[in-house]
Amino acid sequence: MQSSSPELPISRRFFKVMVPGFHSKLTIPPAFFPKLKGDKSEKGTIIKGKDTWNVEINRSEKGIISFDKGWEEFVQNHDLRVGDFAVFEHLGNMSFSVTLLDSTGCDKKLLEKSEVVPSQEKKKKVKSGQSGIEKRKLEGDQPHYQCMKGSSEFTARIKEYNVRKRSPYMHIPTEFCQSNALFQNTTMTLTGPSGKSCPVSLRICNGGKTLYACITRGWHDFFSSNKLKVGDVCIFQLDRSKSDSNSIAIDVRVL
Repeated sequence: MQSSSPELPISRRFFKVMVPGFHSKLTIPPAFFPKLKGDKSEKGTIIKGKDTWNVEINRSEKGIISFDKGWEEFVQNHDLRVGDFAVFEHLGNMSFSVTLLDSTGCDKKLLEKSEVVPSQEKKKKVKSGQSGIEKRKLEGDQPHYQCMKGSSEFTARIKEYNVRKRSPYMHIPTEFCQSNALFQNTTMTLTGPSGKSCPVSLRICNGGKTLYACITRGWHDFFSSNKLKVGDVCIFQLDRSKSDSNSIAIDVRVL
């Protein structure tokens, strides 16, 4: 009687290719689930170099496991794009180290240290008498999207992918969409320092519990006409007096 082949051990590593929709959450490969058997933790960590990022672990009714809340922040601060690779190594207790590769298969260029803020790092103290704009200037090393819950404005620091020649886009914070009832694809009009009004498209993607939104078509015309460059800090302010059900008007100031 022929003996059965021995069962191969499950690797501690897996990799994921970033495909559309990866921004809001990332599903762990089902073949890796047995490695996590018995671990019911709802919290996890992603370790990149010397920095640690906290993420929530989502388990669907069908048993699918994914990185949820906190993953979007990791994506933004490491400028992950469609086509990039992430190689994870399970360290135990839902802790994973990660190596990032770009679409060519080479190590992804790291952001400047001042642009990457680990999730457990304490926020800088700001004097109580300072205005919101002054606070944003002092907190310039915070993640490049800032939005207060319930606010009609958000702040963004321009990144390389925002002003690249091919397929540039601008991410819209989830909090801004929720606070201003932006739950479907629509058109927007952006007016910047140049005074020119540019029609753009707002695309809303529903990633389960999280909304992911970005400005796509028309964004190139806007940043070109306003001569935006990497490092600029912009404040996007919703103008309710000019907005209606067909179009959203937003004024953009550059600090």
